[in-house]
Amino acid sequence: MSSSPELPSSLVQTIPWNEKEGAIWFGSSLILRRNLAHHNFPSKLSPPEREQVQQDLQNGLKGMENLHFYHQKELSSADRELVYEHFLFLRGFEEPPDGSGLAIDDKGEFLALFNTGNHLEMRALNLTSNWETTWNTLASIEDQIDKAQGFAFSPKFGYLTSDPAQCGTGLTIYAYLHLPALIHSQQLESALAGNDEVLFMGLSGDLMELTGDIIVAQNNFSIGMSEEAILHTLQGIVIKLIGAEKTMRSHLKEQPRSEIKDLISKAFGLLVHSYQLETKETLDLLSLMKLGLALGEIGNVSDRKLSELFFKCRRGHLMHLFPELKEPEEIAKKRAAYLQQQLSGIRLTSET
Repeated sequence: MSSSPELPSSLVQTIPWNEKEGAIWFGSSLILRRNLAHHNFPSKLSPPEREQVQQDLQNGLKGMENLHFYHQKELSSADRELVYEHFLFLRGFEEPPDGSGLAIDDKGEFLALFNTGNHLEMRALNLTSNWETTWNTLASIEDQIDKAQGFAFSPKFGYLTSDPAQCGTGLTIYAYLHLPALIHSQQLESALAGNDEVLFMGLSGDLMELTGDIIVAQNNFSIGMSEEAILHTLQGIVIKLIGAEKTMRSHLKEQPRSEIKDLISKAFGLLVHSYQLETKETLDLLSLMKLGLALGEIGNVSDRKLSELFFKCRRGHLMHLFPELKEPEEIAKKRAAYLQQQLSGIRLTSET
């Protein structure tokens, strides 16, 4: 399925969406950035120095079980894109810099990037609301490497990173929220107001360009706040938004709006009849199917199936399901055909 060297099968088989039925907070990504104290940032290193940095960090991670190491240039573009999709990267797929590498665990829950923007970027994927356990795991790994190698630290600015705005704790948390009811009821702006400690964006990194009705909440500061304060602040705001989305879904279920029903019906028609579909368009349509299911407008399909398709229709996943795909037009056609096959039997409840 995947080109050599093979990635862990969990990247294709495991769907990074909380298994809870109708999950609004479907996942989070905790990111910790560090740089070794005795080396310049990656952009200032020679090829041999990058190789040495990567080797030092790999040695520091060898205590972890079931960890697979790769040079990024060894992986195909489809493999790298699959990694980006699975670990919920916001930035689009890009060619990796020379001398960069990565490590992934068997479960597809931990990713380490070497020599990208920083010497080390560790990502932990969390599909529950228990961030503390995930953070403690990351902190333990970081402490193990720090004792062996030593990270760049300033008493004034905290841990040093290539981007000054990410110094301090070096911790960034992304919480991914599915908020279609708020968005399509024009209530999102008021729901997000007054939260200056948190930055909101879409999957593209821009709040004005949403995809799949996903809002990403990110801590706005990593300097001047402890890791525990960052977790607590972000969790509080996320819980508030989940409550607002649930309230709006209940309101729409009790008092249906014709404009929402129309959006869901049109999305249904496009999914089951389109000849070709692009990624963003598909994610927008699947989001409306999930909303329609929550409101009782869609039937004969599970929420879990829609969550699964939300990832499997993306280009990296689709190219691993169908390795023969090469051209963008081929991918768009296969995406439409695959979705129609997977959603066979889905119906609008108003049809019965």
